[in-house]
Amino acid sequence: MAFLKFIEFEKPEVRNPVLVQGLPGIGLVGKLAVDYIIGELKLPKLAEVYSSYLLLPQGNAGIFIDINGTFNLPKYELYLYKGEESDVVFLAGNTQPVAWGQYETAEIILDYFEKLGGKTVIAVCGTTAAAGEEKIYCTADDVETLKFLQNLGFKVSSGGSVTGACGVLPGLAKVRGMKSFIIMGAVHRTYLDPEAAKEVVKALTRILKIEVNLENLDKMIEDFKKKEEEMAKLRELWERVGERRREEPRQPWYV
Repeated sequence: MAFLKFIEFEKPEVRNPVLVQGLPGIGLVGKLAVDYIIGELKLPKLAEVYSSYLLLPQGNAGIFIDINGTFNLPKYELYLYKGEESDVVFLAGNTQPVAWGQYETAEIILDYFEKLGGKTVIAVCGTTAAAGEEKIYCTADDVETLKFLQNLGFKVSSGGSVTGACGVLPGLAKVRGMKSFIIMGAVHRTYLDPEAAKEVVKALTRILKIEVNLENLDKMIEDFKKKEEEMAKLRELWERVGERRREEPRQPWYV
């Protein structure tokens, strides 16, 4: 039997809440985008979710150790943004559920969200795309929602699939009769893509009608680019050293 623990810190009064999920995935786009909004707006935490379905990235049970030396179990965290027209519940986390625990974990979140009166679910993540193509792709539970997203300039994703929590949560939301859609940032670096995350943040600000200062995210992107350039130079230097070694005459290995 799975271990599942939901810790609620406060019982908020919300208006027409929207749920936005951003978890680790391709390019860490969803996680970066939602974590940035939460941090930039200094949002209060509503709840935490712990589960035996939430494991370390390697698939092991264990803890994450922070840079300050403290540790925590893998978990989901829910934060609240109070908007002018409607409120937003942001779902963040440092891991995704294992494949066989995706449905049960998503159901816990949707049960909680439904009790708040929520009827709209948005999942954000990354998607692979060729350079120069559209920056934001989308898919939705109905044609009407797709038209709304297209009017915002997003490209409809036709065919294929969305795996993991980014697909399961909105999928189960649709089964419950909720409105649901997925926003995907075009990823050109599968390991980490803060530029794609920025595009997702911009997309969410338009959809949710919230203001988020992007200055710190721009600094993060510039720092990331500098580190990429430094790594490229190191790789080039290493390749040159390797070529020189291959060209040098070798002494016989026997004596």
